[in-house]
Amino acid sequence: MEKIIEEGRIVSLERVLGQIYRLRLHCPKIARAARPGQFVMLRVREGTDPLLRRPFSFSRIYALKGELEILFRVVGRGTLLLSRLPADSTLSLVGPLGNGFTLPADKSAPLAFIAGGIGIAPLLELIAQVVGGRGQKGSGELHLFYGARSAVELLPEEEVTIAGLRSHFATDDGSFGYQGRITRMFEDVLAEGAFRPLQIYSCGPLAMQYNVAKWALANDMPAQLSLESLMACGIGACLGCALAAATPKEAGEERFVHVCEDGPIFSAGSIKWEKILAQQTAPPTWPFN
Repeated sequence: MEKIIEEGRIVSLERVLGQIYRLRLHCPKIARAARPGQFVMLRVREGTDPLLRRPFSFSRIYALKGELEILFRVVGRGTLLLSRLPADSTLSLVGPLGNGFTLPADKSAPLAFIAGGIGIAPLLELIAQVVGGRGQKGSGELHLFYGARSAVELLPEEEVTIAGLRSHFATDDGSFGYQGRITRMFEDVLAEGAFRPLQIYSCGPLAMQYNVAKWALANDMPAQLSLESLMACGIGACLGCALAAATPKEAGEERFVHVCEDGPIFSAGSIKWEKILAQQTAPPTWPFN
């Protein structure tokens, strides 16, 4: 797909809670081409501070209006500057980038969506399109498992309450919903036997994604995982988002994939998870700063 460079105009920018913000941009060319799971590289402001563009996934796509929404958390200088921009400011965007999620052909298939922290962002548009494509037909067969460290890092419940979707919440400290990891809650719900998805869609910290992938492979279940990574270019030129691939290039020779160009959506069995986790002291957050 051809990459589009476009000046996006800020329609609105609001704080949702804590350090999480919602940015709405008017960028009709990119909005018309965008798909769930893809992303843009955004220049926070002109000049060299910050020097690099930042990657942001689409939390909502409004193609007819020519608008996109981006959900982001302030974690560093770049996102702090972004959170302070006034309405009608313009930002340089490159996108849509990446492969995006593949929507299921069977519109009645039971599906599970697993989100950790700000990883809820790209799943919101995916869920909206899946629910919109089946109406109430799939009510009760679409489950969202959404977790964070504490309640203050979860979007308000009404933000993820959608007709036809059953939402499950978990926090590490037990301040809201199930106490424990969201992946453990997912396993507990499936162990009850009332729900079993035909496919998993997931986005969140790398350690969470590893557990999702491990479970999916052990249970022979298809999974599409949106991986977070530090990025400098978004087009595969800088090689900063390289990950070890499960399949070697040749016998004894390691092969790498790039989150920006080959992803950000990967199947559970396409990544050499153990090597990636060994290299990560602290999983990066998308966007990174």
